[in-house]
Amino acid sequence: MPPKRKSVTDEEDDEYRRKRDRNNQAVKRSRVKSKMKTEETQQRVNELKLKNQLLEDKIDNQKKELKFLKDLFLTQAQAKSDKLVGVNLQELLQDEEDEEDEEESSSKRRTKDSSKGEGSKSRSRR
Repeated sequence: MPPKRKSVTDEEDDEYRRKRDRNNQAVKRSRVKSKMKTEETQQRVNELKLKNQLLEDKIDNQKKELKFLKDLFLTQAQAKSDKLVGVNLQELLQDEEDEEDEEESSSKRRTKDSSKGEGSKSRSRR
């Protein structure tokens, strides 16, 4: 009688070992998949940061170009000021510069706010 019992236990042990091995392999696959997804996400974050920086640089360049063109316009307009009676060019351009300053400061606030709450805020917006 004892041999029969031993063979059943051996079979149970073998079955348990097979299940454990399958589970271990599944865990390994899951960890590899999770690691790859994390790396892909990090790569995407880096790409978006780079793209964002390029866009910020482009905005800065366009603001500089706009300022240059406004100054050029002012110079030309002042040279022909006799035709522009009753128009205060400085005042006209000043209003637009105030609006640009407001947009720039709000853009900086948005950038600062988004960098503070990158973790939870970015996930909740999805």
